[in-house]
Amino acid sequence: MVRAMPIALLLSAALAAGAATSPDRDLEFLRSYVQTRGWALGKPVKITVLPDGSAVLFLRAQPRKAENRLFRFDVATGQVRELVTPEQVLGSEPEQLSAEERARRERMRVTDRGFTNFDVSEDGKLVLVSLSGRAFVVPSGGGPARQVAGTGPKGEAVFDPRLSPDGASVAFVRGGELWVASVDGGAARQLTQGATPLKTHAQAEFVAQEELHRFTGYWWAPDSKRLVYEEADSSAVEQLWFGDPAHPERRVEATPYPRPGKPNAKIAFGIVSAQGGPTTWIDWDKRKWEYVSRLHWEKNAPLTMQFLTRDEKDLLVAAVDDRTGKTRELWREHDDAWVEIAHDFHWLEDGKRFLWSSESRGEWQLQMHSADGKLERDLTALEFGYAPSSGGREAPGGLLHVDEQAGVALVLRAKDPQERNIFEVPLAGGAARVVTQGPDLYRGYFARDAHVWVRVAASRSGQTRMEVIRADGTVAGQLPSVAEAYPFEPRVEIVKAGPSPGFFAALVRPRDFDPQRRYPVWLQIYGGPSGPEVVPFSSRYLIDQWIADHGYVVVRIDNRGTTGRGHAFERAVAGKFAEVPLEDQVAVLQALARKDPALDLGRVGIFGHSFGGYMAALAVMRRPDVFRAGVASAPVVDWMNYDTAYTERYLGIPPPAGSADDYPRNSVIQYAKDLERPLLIVHGTADDNVHFSESLLLSDTLFRAGKSFDFLPLAGMTHIISDPSLQVRDWQRVFAFFEDHLRTDQSTEKGHAASNGR
Repeated sequence: MVRAMPIALLLSAALAAGAATSPDRDLEFLRSYVQTRGWALGKPVKITVLPDGSAVLFLRAQPRKAENRLFRFDVATGQVRELVTPEQVLGSEPEQLSAEERARRERMRVTDRGFTNFDVSEDGKLVLVSLSGRAFVVPSGGGPARQVAGTGPKGEAVFDPRLSPDGASVAFVRGGELWVASVDGGAARQLTQGATPLKTHAQAEFVAQEELHRFTGYWWAPDSKRLVYEEADSSAVEQLWFGDPAHPERRVEATPYPRPGKPNAKIAFGIVSAQGGPTTWIDWDKRKWEYVSRLHWEKNAPLTMQFLTRDEKDLLVAAVDDRTGKTRELWREHDDAWVEIAHDFHWLEDGKRFLWSSESRGEWQLQMHSADGKLERDLTALEFGYAPSSGGREAPGGLLHVDEQAGVALVLRAKDPQERNIFEVPLAGGAARVVTQGPDLYRGYFARDAHVWVRVAASRSGQTRMEVIRADGTVAGQLPSVAEAYPFEPRVEIVKAGPSPGFFAALVRPRDFDPQRRYPVWLQIYGGPSGPEVVPFSSRYLIDQWIADHGYVVVRIDNRGTTGRGHAFERAVAGKFAEVPLEDQVAVLQALARKDPALDLGRVGIFGHSFGGYMAALAVMRRPDVFRAGVASAPVVDWMNYDTAYTERYLGIPPPAGSADDYPRNSVIQYAKDLERPLLIVHGTADDNVHFSESLLLSDTLFRAGKSFDFLPLAGMTHIISDPSLQVRDWQRVFAFFEDHLRTDQSTEKGHAASNGR
């Protein structure tokens, strides 16, 4: 039951309340919000300091054009110039994306165009960029770009190109095979053979990209003479037919998609000469260690791989003999719930020791291990607050840099999500030294061979400074942002509330807040195992403030399962998706309302996307006494339909591959019969992550149960709503839905006092 809402409806109640807004201003705000990506476009990203510290390279888009361009900041002069432009490499041709590139960008949540990444040779003299299925090199000091790899004879696009460490060659994937070409020209060499639609070479399989955050399927040897690559065979994986009903003219191809309890892709890794020839296959127990989460091949050190069991309770670090393919164990981690995917890892230059971040004692620590894997010493104490790599798509991990000349590792410390500072940790052991401190949140990017770095400081008001620090400690300048200024500063209050150990919550009130009034509550939720939503500043608070200014109090809560609060806090959601997050959200809402009677818990709306969509649907079904209306965007409805690596990590392996029985009670379908409150379901018809069929299943179940609901399909959209105009309409529709269902004062509704926790 989809209803069209006129734009003018959006502000009716807010105007009556006297808010300084209008329909025209609303539309302009939403358009600006989506066109500027929350005022983030125009800020430097992908920051890379050249090894010798002479320059900093970065990507930057225009404020309202999501097309990245490549820039160089000269450390000696502080001058910035564009190194190469998309027009220089493509001319007047429009940018085209291959199917492989579109899929990888979807996995990486990248919607920008232009240069989305770049690669730098080990000596820092050459930079590799790719566009429209072709690869180009340009001198890092400036000069003309020249093509080094182009499309194949049948138009096969170049995918995932990378320079060899010595800068003499470029490797890339084309037509499902691994190729190498000289940067000086000449014919490319095909290194692998036998690819089919179900067997790929040098590409990470679906679950590696989507759930393990490993986005590549090949690596150069440090001597530039060999490569190690992945072979992924999906012929035994269940094939599903995910067509886009919004485009019936498009041919539908079967897609291998591993659902819980069913076969994954069979993966193998082999080593091949860059000149071509036979592959030396790496030997490990593939039945036990089903996933390869990370691979490292560093100078003077063995090829090193990180393996995970299918249930993800055990992790193995193993060294590989690159001549025979034999593996030997270096280190293991075990957790009765699950082992985290991403661990910081770094071989020291002599290959005799390596650094490793471990959670084996219940809290994260950075450790020093000998070459045979033996633990030599802890470099950080349990109580230090070491912030490990998130394994995510952009932010740097806890181990920022290793300066062996100075004998220190530069690490992030975050005792909770409200803190992030940089410390120096002596490699020989000893007390950590403060590098940054204060209320700002810091991260850093460092030159490999020089003491030049970029200090990034994010203030609690949302301003970001990216200062380039020279080796002598002086500031060379700032990486310039051209992003538009925020239209206002959100008024965010971050508190700790609820039962022990306390939960972080962010409240955004109207800027004309009247403590004598009672306001409906708009709960923005994710709820799943992830990084914190409640941080000192995020551009997400801009949309929260816009909502609040229309007469709401907008709330975000980090329930158990959120990272950064300790092992027990994170693991509490194991097997309990439908219980723990919802319990925490309700408990904190009630605690907040007890302290602030302006929060009217008789009028609570809940909105979420993806796992948040699952939570929103679950909330209005299981707790109608608390939640009066919900919007479920791209919800997972039945976890048996999601992928193996994510779902089995938290809910276990179901039959036939395992025996876990937590799936029915964690399914939204189980509770659909109990829906009493208004529910809007929103879903992109081309979503290849949480499939559109999930919302169709929910719709059918609700309809058969005689329940009323609204359903909004977004034609042609994937898991990311990439069309700015459609994003505007989506926000308008969500806003109108809550206006309809939350504006009536429910302070006299039966049970309201109980829902307020009084």
